[in-house]
Formats: sequence, structure tokens, C-alpha cells
Amino acid sequence: MSDLPLVSIKIYVKDLSVEEIIGFNAYTEEEQRKIAEMLRNAQDESAFYRAIKYNKPFIFKLNGVKINLFEDQVRLRVPCGHFIILENVTDEILDILEMNREESIYVKAKAEKVITGKKKYLKATDVQFIIGSVDTDRAKELLNEYKPYELLAIGFGYMRKPKAYGLLIPRLLPIFRPQNTALHVISFTPPDTGKSTFANLLERVWSAYFYTETPSLAQLVGDARYNSYGVAYYYKTLIFDEFDKLGSLDRQKLEELWRVLQTGMEQGIWKRAVSSKGDIAYRNTVSILFFGNVTDEDLLNYTSQSLTTNHKDRLEYLIREKYKLDTKQFLDRIVYAEYLIQAPRTDEILNVQDAEVVYLDPKVTRGILKIIDEKCYNDFKRIETEKAGRKPRQINAFYTVLTHLGLELDRETIMNLHDGSMTFLDLFTSNKTVKSESKNTNESVKTDQPKDGKRNPTLEIKYEEWDLSGVVR
Repeated sequence: MSDLPLVSIKIYVKDLSVEEIIGFNAYTEEEQRKIAEMLRNAQDESAFYRAIKYNKPFIFKLNGVKINLFEDQVRLRVPCGHFIILENVTDEILDILEMNREESIYVKAKAEKVITGKKKYLKATDVQFIIGSVDTDRAKELLNEYKPYELLAIGFGYMRKPKAYGLLIPRLLPIFRPQNTALHVISFTPPDTGKSTFANLLERVWSAYFYTETPSLAQLVGDARYNSYGVAYYYKTLIFDEFDKLGSLDRQKLEELWRVLQTGMEQGIWKRAVSSKGDIAYRNTVSILFFGNVTDEDLLNYTSQSLTTNHKDRLEYLIREKYKLDTKQFLDRIVYAEYLIQAPRTDEILNVQDAEVVYLDPKVTRGILKIIDEKCYNDFKRIETEKAGRKPRQINAFYTVLTHLGLELDRETIMNLHDGSMTFLDLFTSNKTVKSESKNTNESVKTDQPKDGKRNPTLEIKYEEWDLSGVVR
């Protein structure tokens, strides 16, 4: 068996997350301090002001792009709320902007104030676009020896153990769109089961966007007043956290969001009208992962009163009774639902070696995801062959993804998982055999990043891998 290319993490800067360290390969103290400063320069308004004043670089994820056709300019939104103007737009820049729907792209730049007559703006300078590289060759080699879901477990920092797979696989489903069929998942679990960590890591290796709460319509679909599209246009996968706090939204806004959301989930059409300002509409097949926490006593009361152990039924009852929303159509669009009152905690499933969590090299993880995604599109499986329509296609898409993840499940199990009578945690922790795990259970693997933070001299470094040798200067 081949050694797995792993990286281990030592955090030197408290403001930097594990996900950011992995995404930018920032393993030394110097690299972490520099990337933390550049991220802070983009996120904090006072730090951004200081960066402009002293010509310091900042770095941010490309999101919120507006092209001025008449002045040959691109306006990029910086997280702190300001915009920088990129002038003299080339075909290369346009190609990169188009790639933003398929890749996670970061921008490193400086900016200077420009005042010409009545016009005042921030001109972008020293612009670099940073795109995570994909190592499909190494991914193919490993897929000949390991099951895909085993490798992805390590990619997200999990052990190769049944209880880890039980939590991971539902989270992987919305990554893939077999023949443009969206797979929506709703997962309510206790806190500290790795939901936010998974979502943040996914943003670094896939075309995904993570909202820490339910987004507004302007954020999700777009704002017709400014003719700007929302995240449903730019990404393949969306993750909504704290879906259990739907009730905090204004009632009118909640009902409008609910209608728009269901149309987008079903048809891939994202549309909203804004009175006399016109409307905004586009088509994009987006899969959504809804995360919620099972902690609030009120939630437990509602689900315990539903008198059912079926996970879809319990969530339907919860949403209908607590939030007074029409749930049938929403749940019909959900390929898998789980409401886990008990689940493994993060510290029970993390892949720890020498007191440090280790992860599969991000470029290899990207390669695995890309390979599986292509297989799901090109090799669509059918387990429901006697009927046609939305539900059979959804079941077949569900079956397709599970098959290409390396699971060999019979029709009865597929249907039980789909209808809510069984969870993946049930499947992997029960006595029922899952004919899928590779023969290699040896957890002794080679780590490309030693504990002392020094790079392995044999590890190839490239700018496109989000390595800071090309970014931190």
C-alpha cells in the first residue's frame, strides 16, 4: 500500500483557523503571521484603512464581482465592505472570473486612492489570483488502493472508523450533482460534531459557500437594485448553518425566502422580484446542506411530540409546528435527512497522530472530489428503473453518488436511508455489513509536514497550491 500524503497542523497564530492554514499551506510561524495579517487587512475596516495608507497587501475570497462594460473595469468586493477597482480588464482576467463558478479563488492585492474630479475610488494594484491546484494523478493512484470515502474522511481530518463515516457521508452528498440533479441534505446533530469545521474545510477544496446562518434573499439570489447575483449563481454547493434558528427571521422575509428556496432547490431557477426595481433571475443547479443543532429544549419538545422515529417525519413536524411553514414540498426535495440526538463528538473521530490532527494533502483531496464528480456525471446509476419523475431520479442520483463514493448498498438500504427510517450512523455502527472498506486498515502513514513545522524537502511547492512562497511577500 502507498503512503498517504498527509499534512499535520501546528497553530502559531490564534487568529488563524486550521482551515486557513491548510488552504494556504501556512505551516511555519512566519507564514501564518503573514497570512493572518493579510486576511485581517481585508476583513477589518480599520486594518483595511491602514493597508491602504501604508500600501500593505490584503487577501480575500473572490465573491461579489461587478463589471463596468463602458469603463473597462471590474469591481471586487472586499469582506470589510469596501470595493476595489481592477482596471484594464484582459481576457485572462475574464477567464479567471468565469472560473469562479467552478473553483475557489482568492485575490491578493494592494490598493491606492484615486481622485479625479468628482470620482473617488480604490484602484487595485499588484493583483494576484490564487487558485488551489488539483493533483488528480496522485488521487487516481490512491483510489486504486483505498475507497473514495476512506480517503475523504482523512481529507477532512477524520479517522477511518465507522462512526466517522456515519457523520461524514451525509455531508459529502451535496458536493456532487449527478447529471445536474441537486442533492439536498438536512442534518440536525448535537453541537461539537464538526459541522462548522467541515463546512470551512469544504470551502477550501471545492466550489462551496458557507453561511453561518440562514442568508437573506439578497445574499442568496442577488440584488436587482445593483444588478448583482448572489451565491446561488457562483457556487455548486451551499451550506447553511443554524437552520434551527429560522424563527429569528422576519415573518414576511421568511415566507418569501421559503418560496424562493424551494423553487431553486427543485428547478435550479433562482428568481426574486424587487418592486419597481425589476427582478433578478438565473438558472444554476445548486445542492444545499442544511445544518442545525439539537440542543434547545424547545426543539426536543417538538420532535418528541411527533410520535415517530422517522427522521424526515420528525423534521417535517418540527418545521411545520415551530416555524409554521409548509413542509411537504421542502422535505420532498431533501434526498437525506437526519435528526441525531446523540452522535460522536469531534474529539472522538479526529485523525490524531503525535497529538496533532493530520489531513490528506488538500490538492489530493481536490483531485479525489473532481474524479468522483466526473464519475457521478458520466456514469449515472439506476436502482429505481420501473418509474420516472422527480423522486425516482432523486433516488437514482443518491444511489449514483453512494456507489462512486465506494459504498455497495442494496435497494432496501438505499430506500431506508432516503425515506428517513435509517441514518448513515445507524448503517455504519450496526451489525449490518457495509461491503466497501478497503483491506488496508493500517493507520501508519507518511506525513509530508513534520511536527516542527519545517517543510519536507521532497515536497514540491507551487504558487497555485496556495503555498505562501508565492503569496507572502
